[in-house]
Amino acid sequence: MSSNKKIQTEQDDANSGHEIDKAVGSKTKRELMHRRRVESNGYRRDDGLWDIEAHMKDLKTYDVYRDFDGSKVPEGSPFHDISLTMTLDDSFKVIDIHVHMDAFPFPNCSGAIPSFEVIKGTRIGPGWSRWLKQEFKGKVGCTHVLELLPVAATTAYQMMWGPLSDKYPEQISKTLQGLVNSCHGWSDDGPMVRKLVTEDVIRLPEEEV
Repeated sequence: MSSNKKIQTEQDDANSGHEIDKAVGSKTKRELMHRRRVESNGYRRDDGLWDIEAHMKDLKTYDVYRDFDGSKVPEGSPFHDISLTMTLDDSFKVIDIHVHMDAFPFPNCSGAIPSFEVIKGTRIGPGWSRWLKQEFKGKVGCTHVLELLPVAATTAYQMMWGPLSDKYPEQISKTLQGLVNSCHGWSDDGPMVRKLVTEDVIRLPEEEV
């Protein structure tokens, strides 16, 4: 790493730490030791399908040595570098999935990749994350791929909601109804749900006639 690049990286790290310090109200000096980067992007394809790419990296700010063989992972090099791509249709059915592992700690980690083929044909929706945990419990899966899959799923919802609302306006009320009480923001006594009820977009069960 060049000296200029290293200085810039250190400045970025310092700035990042300062912002977090303000957020938590801490005045204690801290040293950045580990960074996990997670990025997820959604794409609309010209064939009518949707791609979601999710990627995670674990990076240390110092040299580490793999427990398995003692090999060195230099400062700033990924200890984990794992990504996945899922292709969905409008119903959130998984048409295809590809998992990639470019950096991992043990020689057999990548052996888990073929097991994720079973996700093809499933549909992202209520119970999907629970099914993943059950299907891939134990030695058949990969902890970090299982961390990325829910990230990809929520990215799909965020990406597809607007275009699908325009394409299938008759489904809007049903979809919004399913969000009620799914989190604090969508609580049935919260301002967003009350607004939708007032506008007669949705009806709460006790208000249905």
